[in-house]
Amino acid sequence: MWLLREESSTHLYFHSPITAIDHHVTQTVAIVGTQSGTVNVINTASPDNVLKKISLLPPPGVKSTTVTSAGTAVDEQGEEDEDVANCVESLAMAPSHPWFAVGRNDGSMCIYEMDSNAPRSIYQSNQMMAIVKVIWSMEGNAPYVTIGSIDGTVRVFDARDSSLVKELHNGGDEVLDVLVIQSNPHRIMTAGSGGVVRVFDLN
Repeated sequence: MWLLREESSTHLYFHSPITAIDHHVTQTVAIVGTQSGTVNVINTASPDNVLKKISLLPPPGVKSTTVTSAGTAVDEQGEEDEDVANCVESLAMAPSHPWFAVGRNDGSMCIYEMDSNAPRSIYQSNQMMAIVKVIWSMEGNAPYVTIGSIDGTVRVFDARDSSLVKELHNGGDEVLDVLVIQSNPHRIMTAGSGGVVRVFDLN
């Protein structure tokens, strides 16, 4: 983590390669996703020790690791092999709720609460192909999560009860990126493997 004014940085060491990071828009909290499938919650307000607040949230079946106060990682199971199938591909913090969403390589999308290690909801696609993008949006006071997958679909969930609101198909192309137009969250753009950008209108 860089402090641009002082031109200095704080180093965080994890047991697994870092694949995704996100920071809350107003709070001093960040989430870090790893290749092994763990998600680490860190407090970025502490200049002396950024790891003062950390939770390790491995999905089912993933061997957990511990990050020590010195910033070094210890594999709790004593094994170095990582389950790339559970690799975190995308994650995002909800701007108005104490939740965050995580998309993994195995086609799962989990919504976590900040103060709990257990997911509040889990979605698993039948194709078990990577979730490459998760995005939060709001419609009034209702939070929604939009996910894009290599299986060629975009799915929109009501985050309150995790119900599937809409499923969109990307013309047979793998979805490589997704954008929800925040000024009009009913409009969604996708970047496809076939070189086509599609704009969907949910109305």
